[in-house]
Amino acid sequence: MASGGFPTTYKYRPLESDRHIRLLQILTNSDDDKSQMELPNEDAQLEFEAISYTWGKPDRDLIGLTENLSQALPHLCHHSSTKLLWIDQLCINQIDLAEKSKQILLMSQIYKSARRVLIWLGPADENSRLCKQFLDAAAKMIQGMPNSDRMTPGMRSTFISPGTDPIYAPAIRNFWSRPWFSRGWVVQELLRAQTPSFLAGDVEMNMQDLADLQTIPPAHQPGEAEQTWYSYNILMNLKLHAFTDEQPLRFLRVMYQVSQEFLTLELADQLYAFLGMLEGSSFTPDYSVSTKANFTRFAASLADDFGSLDFLSLWSANLDELLPNTPQELKGFPSWVPSWSATPLSAPFRFATGGVRSLRGEITWNAADGRQHVHLETQNGDAATTGRLVVKGKIIGFIETLSSARFHLYEDPPNEYLDGLVTQLKQDLPGLEEWTTKDMIAFLNVVASNVLGLKPKPLFNEVANLSRYNEALATCLSTGRGRRFIRMRDGRLGLGPYIGTKARGEEKNGSPVVVIHGCSVPIVLDVVSEERNEYTVVGDAYVEGIMHGEAVLWAEEDANTFVLV
Repeated sequence: MASGGFPTTYKYRPLESDRHIRLLQILTNSDDDKSQMELPNEDAQLEFEAISYTWGKPDRDLIGLTENLSQALPHLCHHSSTKLLWIDQLCINQIDLAEKSKQILLMSQIYKSARRVLIWLGPADENSRLCKQFLDAAAKMIQGMPNSDRMTPGMRSTFISPGTDPIYAPAIRNFWSRPWFSRGWVVQELLRAQTPSFLAGDVEMNMQDLADLQTIPPAHQPGEAEQTWYSYNILMNLKLHAFTDEQPLRFLRVMYQVSQEFLTLELADQLYAFLGMLEGSSFTPDYSVSTKANFTRFAASLADDFGSLDFLSLWSANLDELLPNTPQELKGFPSWVPSWSATPLSAPFRFATGGVRSLRGEITWNAADGRQHVHLETQNGDAATTGRLVVKGKIIGFIETLSSARFHLYEDPPNEYLDGLVTQLKQDLPGLEEWTTKDMIAFLNVVASNVLGLKPKPLFNEVANLSRYNEALATCLSTGRGRRFIRMRDGRLGLGPYIGTKARGEEKNGSPVVVIHGCSVPIVLDVVSEERNEYTVVGDAYVEGIMHGEAVLWAEEDANTFVLV
C-alpha cells in the first residue's frame, strides 16, 4: 500500500458501505457479480484471496497497474482457487482520500478474513529454483526419519550436514534480498494471514518452507545480498511466535522492532502500515491532513483508548530535531508524540517497551502502581487538536548530579574502556568513590534484566564470564546507550536520557522525574512554565527504589496535573 494518488481513467463504483470491499473477479463461467463483498463483524473466513506484494515502479496503464503487479497478475490468477482477489492497488480508489483512509483501517481484517493470502515475491530465478530444490531434497530426506511428523518449523535444516551442497546457502540468502521481505506493509499482511502462500513466479512455498529456509547460517560471503537478513528474521519470528501481551504494549514493541528494518514508499505509511496490529484503537487515518496532525491524533488515541501512556517511553521529538536526516514532516511534533522513525526508536533500550529482545517477555516494572491514564481536555480542546496532553502524577524527585560518561562499545570492550567508564562515574557522582567495574556492570545487569523481562542472575567474579549469561556484558553495556548515570537529590541512583537531562545548577532544581498515571516507567520532564504546569518530555528513566510503584503513596484525586506540550 502506498499513500500517493495516481491518475486513472477507470471509473470506480462507490462502495456500498464502510464495511464493503471491492474484489477483482477473474472471469469464469459463472454470471454472479461478486465485485463487492461485506466484511463480517466477527472472525470468519470469506471466499476471496488477498494479495501481498511490492508495488514497484509506477509504470501504469488504464487502471493504474504498476509494472510489478502487471507481471504478477497472470500468476495470481493461475494460482487463485476462489477467482476473487483483493488487491489494494486496484480495489481501493487511490485518488479518493476518504475511501482510502477507511479501507486502510480495514486492511487487518481483510487479510485475516481472506481464505488465503497469496504473496507475490517476484518472478522465478535461479535462486528461487535452488531454494525449491533444497526444500524438495530436505523433504525427501526426512521422510524416512523417525518422528518426522513431529518436527516443528525450523527443525528440518540439513546445513549441519557436511554433505550439504554449498550452492544452497548463498542462493537462499540472495532469495531473501527480494524487496518484499523488507516492505513495511507486509508485517500486518503476513501476521494476519490464516493461510499464506508464497509465489516466486510459479514456484510456490508455504510457511513451513520459509521456516526451513530461515535456518541457514548467517555468515555472508562476498557478493551475496545481505540487506534483508534482519527484516526476514524479524518477520518470521513475529509470525511463528504469537504475542500474549496486552495492548497497546504489543504494538509499541512491534513498532520498536520493525521501524528500522521495514520500508514504506510514503512517510506517513511508517505509522499506517502497522495500525492493523493494534486491536481496540479508535484511530482512523486521514490522508487529507498533515503527517503531524495524524501522528498527534494517533498518540492521543492511544492515551484515550487504552489509558496507557507507555508510548512516552518512545520519546523522539528532541532527537528528531537534532538528527540531520530527519524528514521535515517529522519535525515540530509535540514532545509527547512519537514519530515512529527508525533512529529515535532504536536509540537506547526503551524501558517501557523493553527493547527488541523482550518481545516475548514480560516487563515487571510498574512505577505508576497500576494506575491508568484518564484522558482529559484542556480549555482549548482535546490533545489531538491542541497538541497539549493533560496527565496526572507526582514529581518524585529532582536530578542532583549526572555523569558525562558515554557508552559506545558493547561487544568485547577492552579493559581500559571499562575502567575509563568507572573512573568517569566516580568523578561525576558522589557516593561512587569505591565503585569497581563489577559494581557498574552489576547495576546495569539489574536494569537490563528487567528490560529484558528476566530475573537478574548473580555475577561471576570476572566480568568476562558474563558472556555465558543471557544478561551478557554487551547487553548490560547497551542498557547505558543513550543514557547518563544520574543521582537524585535523595541519593537514589538511576539512568536518564543523555540528551536534555539537567543537573541542579543547569536548571534551578535539576530535571524533575515524574511518575505519571498510565506509564510503567518514570519520565524526565523539562519545565516550560511552572505557572501553567507546562512541560516537555525529555525521556524515560530508571531510578532505583521506585520502579515497582513504591513511590506511589498519594490518592488518585491528589495527583498533580502536568500539561505536556
